Amino acid sequence: MAILPKVLYKFNAIPIKIPTTFLVEIDKTIRKFIWNNKRPRIAKTMLSRKCESGGIAIPDFKLYYRAIVTKTAWYWYQNRRVDQWYRIEDTVTNPQNYNYLIFDKGAKSMQWRKDSIFNKWCWENWKSICIKMKLNPFLSPCTKVNSKWIKELDIKSETWRLIEEKVGYDLHTVGSGSKFLNRTPIAQELTTRINNWDLLKLKSFLSTKETIREINREPTSWEQIFTPHTSDRALISRVYKELKKLDNKITNNPINKWAKDLNRHFSEEDIQSINKYMKKCSTSLAVREMQIKTTLRYHLTPVRLAAIKKSNNNKCWRGCGEKGTLVHCWWDCKLVRPIWKAVWRFLGKLGMEPPFDPAIALLGLFPEDLKRACYRDTATSMFIAAQFTIARLWNQPRCPSIDEWIKKMWHLYTMEYYAALKNDKIMEFAGKWMALEQIMLSEASQSLKNKYQMSSLI
Repeated sequence: MAILPKVLYKFNAIPIKIPTTFLVEIDKTIRKFIWNNKRPRIAKTMLSRKCESGGIAIPDFKLYYRAIVTKTAWYWYQNRRVDQWYRIEDTVTNPQNYNYLIFDKGAKSMQWRKDSIFNKWCWENWKSICIKMKLNPFLSPCTKVNSKWIKELDIKSETWRLIEEKVGYDLHTVGSGSKFLNRTPIAQELTTRINNWDLLKLKSFLSTKETIREINREPTSWEQIFTPHTSDRALISRVYKELKKLDNKITNNPINKWAKDLNRHFSEEDIQSINKYMKKCSTSLAVREMQIKTTLRYHLTPVRLAAIKKSNNNKCWRGCGEKGTLVHCWWDCKLVRPIWKAVWRFLGKLGMEPPFDPAIALLGLFPEDLKRACYRDTATSMFIAAQFTIARLWNQPRCPSIDEWIKKMWHLYTMEYYAALKNDKIMEFAGKWMALEQIMLSEASQSLKNKYQMSSLI
């Protein structure tokens, strides 16, 4: 998106604390532009995910702004004075004052001045991210050899400079506990060259339990953003990607919810079959979208709304008096059963006799002997039409009629017909719908045929 580099440039060039309301307004404006001032059809979180099959991913400007603020920590760690946040506050500030903030002891005793509003804000933002990631912001494998932790041990400068030159710049390469100066032959040789008193103090510090716990582990991907990179190229993108991982909310798996409500266990093969069914239930994109919304979005049920509103009224909205669970609303309700019995009657006319199981109709989980049945795709379209019909009358106290179901099937039939014409797949379409077309025309009422001009398209 062309707007992204422009916004990032403004965030970088004008280092001020932007209120959350401004970033929310940007998101609203972009969504209005995408949906042409209409109601959004897809959630923002779905549009923000990277899609391997193409399309765009909507950037999270609030997260990008936080990444721009957080990147200042990289300049502090690298001891470089080129970041914009230095220019607005104190041009004579020595970068060494901030060098001891990142993975160091200096932050514990740092006294922020009144004119250090932005730098203090940057450090607090970086510290909150570390705490959220369950990382120690003061001591880590990336802590430098010339940090305050080491300098406060009153070690000679020649000692830590020799360690930096021969071993490395961080404590992870130096090692702690039994690994202290024991990772490479050069490190082992160094123990004979440095001052014995310095060696004793270093070994004593790096042998404590807390130090061993924090330093012996491998650096995380967040910590590696600050250490191995000597250039700030793509720095904002690297920080943004890590923050996006941190910001991702763990959503409930709808398949697990169905398994719980159906009181059964789905194997890995079953889950793969269900997901495949959702993706390939129809050649029409509109039909697939409606099917996924109907089944996987987990319709609001009386039981769920009662829990949200902390109410005791969890009875079925259709007035049958039973508890309104998900499986009841879709399958068990006495006002819904007639439509499913009609579906199974149609399946019998097609020569299929599957067990009367909600997992077949709602999730496409066919038994082994029917997985390769010739009319399986036809049955899938019948199930989808039944689900649409039931969902439309979700909270109305009446049973969906057979004509309403046939009308929805005819709508899917017409959509797939024109999709087959466009994609030159008319023979595949005829094999799927020819037998069901005759059954629909024989079962539909005359008024329905006249109203929608139902006639054979094959």
